[in-house]
Amino acid sequence: MIHESQVPWGGTVNFTATVRNTGAEPTQLAIDYVLHHQKANGSTTAKVFKLTTRTLSPGETLDIARSHSFKAITTRRYYPGTHSVSLQVNGVPTDTAEFELMPELTDKSS
Repeated sequence: MIHESQVPWGGTVNFTATVRNTGAEPTQLAIDYVLHHQKANGSTTAKVFKLTTRTLSPGETLDIARSHSFKAITTRRYYPGTHSVSLQVNGVPTDTAEFELMPELTDKSS
């Protein structure tokens, strides 16, 4: 679940999720999050970020809380528009949650 639908330029998106082992045996999980960045041409590209590796007992849950910054960095350029985030558990993607990265504000008074 994303906690804000609009993220200001240079801001942070916060999201939470709960993973539960519904099986009868302990399960080893590799959990990542995938950020689907909007590109300049309007298409999206996925970038996988590692979260954790855990073993969950039958019926056990794991609550995940994470934030991702959209501050300017030299290795990635951000574009305003619709972005999304999803979890990936043992390589299997989950549903995505969308949010809007707002355009950069420029000071016109100078």
